[in-house]
Amino acid sequence: MAKKWIGLSMLLMLVQLLSAQTIIQPTDDEKLIMDRFEYIRLVKNYTGDVFWSKFSTQDFPGTIVYFTEDASYFIHPKPEMKEKVSKYSVMENDYNWTIWKLRMPLDSAKFVMETQFQFDAKSKGYINYKTPVLFCSSPELTKKEKEVMNTTQEWSVALLHELYHQFQYSNEAIMTYVLRLYQEKKMIDMDSLQGIYLANKEYRDTLTLENDLLKKAVDATSFEEEKKLFAQFLKLRSKRQLAYFKKTKFWVTTPENFWEKLEGTCLMMEHHLKEKIHEVEPPAALLERDKMYQQGFRYDEESDAEKVYYNELDDDRFYVGTTGYNMVRLLEKNNVPYKENFLNYASLPLDLQLKYFYKIK
Repeated sequence: MAKKWIGLSMLLMLVQLLSAQTIIQPTDDEKLIMDRFEYIRLVKNYTGDVFWSKFSTQDFPGTIVYFTEDASYFIHPKPEMKEKVSKYSVMENDYNWTIWKLRMPLDSAKFVMETQFQFDAKSKGYINYKTPVLFCSSPELTKKEKEVMNTTQEWSVALLHELYHQFQYSNEAIMTYVLRLYQEKKMIDMDSLQGIYLANKEYRDTLTLENDLLKKAVDATSFEEEKKLFAQFLKLRSKRQLAYFKKTKFWVTTPENFWEKLEGTCLMMEHHLKEKIHEVEPPAALLERDKMYQQGFRYDEESDAEKVYYNELDDDRFYVGTTGYNMVRLLEKNNVPYKENFLNYASLPLDLQLKYFYKIK
């Protein structure tokens, strides 16, 4: 999903432009915000049941900042946020969460759906310094920006994608690893990797061949054929990465491995969620208040369009998500217990787990 970043000035202004610290009662529109996040909590927990059990152990893995036209709301802010947000209004609610209301910064983005963190020491005053914060626009703002996102359910899937990334980053081993890589200048973000992919035809063409090998391995009917195809994938992949290093003196291997691991599993989570989201019963209050919640809505995950969305490369989507997703398909096809140490072994990539499984030398 295309996203717009919140500028650094916006993060600073969240600290500078705050309302008085009071306890306030929610308006009817604000009650809808609470109902929506109760629905998000239910969807998240259901997703934990059908895909990744540890995703269900907390109501929310970190601070969520929700934007409407004229205000921002901190949903479930972490305690340390009090050190950076000195004044705010505490909003009473029916769900026993902590919710703060803040005035909207003047230069805020009209649409955002992103989990972000800062690592530069100059950013110590920012609310997302070394901690993942999920910034999201309301469904109404999102609908203005994304014509294809017309329902609360579609908005919820996009938010769950980012919430899952927040869950990943909230693991100490993952955050420690990625921060170290940035400090050692061995890491680039997914946008930068995608830029390399788009700007280099040979790089892009080779990745198409690599992804085709992964898909063929998923479809293979014999273990030996599957192993042979994955070995070919590894050789082609290594050749591409080496060629890029010789040209630029930068190894894409480390960031590629890391982002495939996080984005690939996130897309698999999203795939499972789309299959099941219609089974999640929303709060009764949501059905009464939310005009964008569409009863009877469901995704057709068996459609060709949905299948292609996940396993085919597309210049408009991160390539690491596609290759990562197809490697996760291979892991799941063979019942490899890849989830057991996925978060704690932050540097262990998907391709290496498969290499160990196939016993490829």
